Amino acid sequence: MSEFLSLAEARERPGLRLAVLRGFPSPWSQAAKGLLHLKKIPYLACAAGKGEGEADLVAWTGQASYPAAMYEDEAPRSGWAEILLLAERLGPEPPLLPKNAARRALCFGLAHEICGEMGLGWCRRLCAVAAGYRSDPPDPLAVWLGGKYGYRPDSAAGAEGRVVEVLGLLDDTLRAGGGEYLLGELSAIDVYWATFCNLLTPLPPEKMPMNERMRATFTAREPAVLAALSPELIALRDRVYQRHLVLPVAL
Repeated sequence: MSEFLSLAEARERPGLRLAVLRGFPSPWSQAAKGLLHLKKIPYLACAAGKGEGEADLVAWTGQASYPAAMYEDEAPRSGWAEILLLAERLGPEPPLLPKNAARRALCFGLAHEICGEMGLGWCRRLCAVAAGYRSDPPDPLAVWLGGKYGYRPDSAAGAEGRVVEVLGLLDDTLRAGGGEYLLGELSAIDVYWATFCNLLTPLPPEKMPMNERMRATFTAREPAVLAALSPELIALRDRVYQRHLVLPVAL
């Protein structure tokens, strides 16, 4: 991938197309790009171009969220698990899902705790939205994200606790796996953790350039969250990026 095509251009091309929200550090998009990079799967990246928007993405994929993966004439895929399974099929090496059924189920379960509804990423977004709504007037970015994640004061009430809970689970898993990778050897959940960790403590500006307002939105300040974010988990994020992903991160 060397450039972004418009949605209209990409729709006319063959092969694998990945629609991402350009200029925004979405961990779901960054994780999808990371999986494809690790497996050396060629793809065309596309984003909304001039005159395009949500309606164009809906017309192509049947939904309005990024990322979305379109392979040849197959049905579009927008869920993290669907994209992971497609990547495993198109690029079997290196395998990022365990072959053992029990460990595979563990991998999917942990991935859901990071990527799924009311998982780490979802709840971290709700925390950031709640903070944005407390400003006067409400932060426009928070209002936009709130619409995407169904923000309501009651839905955000337990979000911080869920973030703390998932961080504790990941920290325990990392220790049980030996401290190098979450399951002892590189798997999809290491990629998910590395990219989603940036919702809590973003990579430094030289490794992930973004404007300061956005960086502040993506930086956790809650004492309980900071206490649960262990140095070992941050070191894992840095290790995965250094060994397996692309730096600096392109938004």
